[in-house]
Amino acid sequence: MAITLFIFLWAGCDDTMLDYNTDPNNPTEAPNTTLLPTAMMHTIVNLSGTDPSWISSVWVQHTAGVHAQLRDYDRLAGLDATLVNNNWNNLYPTIFHNLDIIIEQGREEGNNNFVGIAKILKAYAATYATDMWGEIPFSESNQGIDNLTPAYDSQEDVYTQVLQYLENGRQALRDETVGTAGSSDLIFGGDAEAWLRVSYSIEAKVHNRWSNHDPQGSAQRVIDAAQNGFQSPADDLTFDNFGTGSTEQHPWYQESLDRGHHAFSQSMYDAMAPVNDPRLEVFAQPREDGSIVPAPNGDAEADQFAATIYSGLSSNIVNATAPMQLMTYGELLFTKAEAYLRLDQNNDALNAYENALRVSLAYHGIEGDEAEAFLAQEEVLPSSPAGLEMEHVMTQKWISLFPFQAQEAHTDFRRTGYPELTNPRGEIPNRYPYPQVEIDNNRDNIPDVNINTPVWFQGQ
Repeated sequence: MAITLFIFLWAGCDDTMLDYNTDPNNPTEAPNTTLLPTAMMHTIVNLSGTDPSWISSVWVQHTAGVHAQLRDYDRLAGLDATLVNNNWNNLYPTIFHNLDIIIEQGREEGNNNFVGIAKILKAYAATYATDMWGEIPFSESNQGIDNLTPAYDSQEDVYTQVLQYLENGRQALRDETVGTAGSSDLIFGGDAEAWLRVSYSIEAKVHNRWSNHDPQGSAQRVIDAAQNGFQSPADDLTFDNFGTGSTEQHPWYQESLDRGHHAFSQSMYDAMAPVNDPRLEVFAQPREDGSIVPAPNGDAEADQFAATIYSGLSSNIVNATAPMQLMTYGELLFTKAEAYLRLDQNNDALNAYENALRVSLAYHGIEGDEAEAFLAQEEVLPSSPAGLEMEHVMTQKWISLFPFQAQEAHTDFRRTGYPELTNPRGEIPNRYPYPQVEIDNNRDNIPDVNINTPVWFQGQ
């Protein structure tokens, strides 16, 4: 777990100003067997597992911030250019740059397994990044001294490029290869078929970003891609190799030990408690008297480690070796249900929705009579296809993404308006601020936007 040690040391550092335009003509001399796990761990931890996930969690009200910075962010304060500097600085010089080197070296070596995995991982990272910021440098990024001020691509153009990366990645995985990534692939061990399923699942997710621009066309593309995507939870894009050592632990667990800024939110409680959702006591840590006391977003009192006032997140969810979901079969099923609804194919929508609910419940060990009692409620699972509405699908998807996929939940909220969330302090942000490193180095190309400016997938 030496890679994990490096990543966590990085994640705990203060913001560092780095020039992401590393010269591609003078790449670090490292083999793909080193570069791929490095890029993977930075994607898993520094992109998906730290500040963007924690901040999105309070914005989309999975959790409430109850101490220090996250309490400020929940109150919509301190949302300035220093907010996610580290994550931007990891995205360009480490994730994108290393993946570009892997692709180049893989081609030279004839190892198309590395090439395919790197292209699909880059597609995932680019999707995550444009979901956060909207317009980002992509087509011109990482060109070194040849272009120190890359132009920003529109969000639609980034998604279009992502789809091409996915297609090219699939082609590489199907091409003859002199070897595989093997143990350097920390998720699937170089299994090409597993990455092919990942690629189609990400493609379905990306097509869904067109829901407000091409509702029916995008829905059909979602369905078409999903047919070749995940077929069961065994296919999930999940990292499950965190350890119990102090440098190997899940980043959310480290945050809970070192900072303790999260409490279970009132919004989640209000969605789950009235229908006796059996996941509630799996998600939230009861107080000493057995009660769950949620925290209100925007107005929570200071309560570090959710120690005296509010309920924190349960150790069933946040623990040292918890799996980190990047994309799951359950998420794909909810996405299919949404697409079928847009196509007015309500029978298929209800079937996909019910399957998604069952997968989410089973993931948390809820099956049999307990699951059936929950699903028997009309407000949870309508008895007829005509009764299924978009609010059902998106609210239950929001719950199922708790807590590690908060950024995806934030994307869904901005895109669909569900669940209906408000913050007493003001408008829930639509995008992250551009970091100080960009203001210093590429100011003229930064779009004229602020955190409340809608992103393209909202229909703008």
